[in-house]
Amino acid sequence: MLSPDPIVIIGAGIAGLACGRELQRQGREFMICEASGRVGGRLGSVVVDGIVCDLGFQVSMSNYRSLETLVDRHTLKRHPFVSGSMVWTGESRIRILDPKRHPLGSLQPLFKGLVGWRDLRAANRCRRLAARAETLEDSSESAMEIIRRTGFSDRFIESFLRPFFGGVFLDETLSVPAARFLRTLDRFARGNAEVPDGGMQAIAEELAEPIREHIRLQSPVTETNERSVVLNTGETISSAGVVMATPFDVTARLLGASPPQAGQWSSTTAVHFETGTPAITEPIIVLNGSGTGAINLLCSPSGVAPGIAPHGRHSLLASLRPTRGDVEPSIDLDGIQAEAATILGIDSSDWRHLTTCHVSEALPRRVTMALLSDLPAGTQVAGDWLGDPSIDDAIQSGIDAAGRCLSDESRNHS
Repeated sequence: MLSPDPIVIIGAGIAGLACGRELQRQGREFMICEASGRVGGRLGSVVVDGIVCDLGFQVSMSNYRSLETLVDRHTLKRHPFVSGSMVWTGESRIRILDPKRHPLGSLQPLFKGLVGWRDLRAANRCRRLAARAETLEDSSESAMEIIRRTGFSDRFIESFLRPFFGGVFLDETLSVPAARFLRTLDRFARGNAEVPDGGMQAIAEELAEPIREHIRLQSPVTETNERSVVLNTGETISSAGVVMATPFDVTARLLGASPPQAGQWSSTTAVHFETGTPAITEPIIVLNGSGTGAINLLCSPSGVAPGIAPHGRHSLLASLRPTRGDVEPSIDLDGIQAEAATILGIDSSDWRHLTTCHVSEALPRRVTMALLSDLPAGTQVAGDWLGDPSIDDAIQSGIDAAGRCLSDESRNHS
């Protein structure tokens, strides 16, 4: 006979919510304990004076397969960015569009010297490698090493690849593993970056909606045992199993493992403005490819998806260059506003600063898998740090953890 106690999931981030949804689908009782006052974890938004401000520059992807199984597009509509970007070189603004989808998209950057024929050939080589990314053997090669090996020019690397993928990975050195880079490139090549109605928090809310009654907010877990978890209030909750759907450093603490060293997180900072008129008149990302300044990219979320700003009002997000999580960025709001206006080539005198969202622990940089070598009986882990940090990997990790819980429980009671 199975235990009547619930499986306790620690963390109502994307992985924890997906784990709960899978347990609900399988008819298993569960409870989610979340330390904060909202769901979503590192993915989310705040509302400032009626305008939705995402915690960082966050996007969903049209080919997130695990997300699609849990959040139907008819329930939560998603709206795409143009498959490409506008690049500010410090002298001019050049549109770079995916030539596979926009056959004439490479002509302007070719004519303006940002893209050369060698870059087009290198892009084709990279795309062919990316299409086989799931079957390629792991190697010690980094993203930057494979970028250089395939033949991209220095100018294209510095003006486009470094700011674009540096923003995706929150690592301007592009020292992430080559396999991760190729999988990410393939995802962008086959899908579109998207923003849902109402901003990124809406994804977490839709994931949570069917299981609200199972979620306990503001309930930090301080200790886990084989058959219970202990909250910071001293309350003990009996459990049939535990899923730690928490960041790797929190997981290490709960397991009693050595704390991670400093510098294992990358941070992200988003500065949000309200603009009197649309600062960007199409759903496109504007990259700072000049190699200078504090800004990595700009976009106008209200120009991409409904529900971001009230009718007649407009938002602008300035995503700053990433730093290590233990490095607090110095933010000059007037300087950032002036820099954004220069990149866009417009006047910013009617802009109003809404909020600055700094997430010190945005993406894991280095994770030791030693945490997984000796998990206590009845304990599973979930989180995007187990694979490629992404919404989809987080969701799949939660689904997988639920499956392992149920398999262990069935095996132990057979």
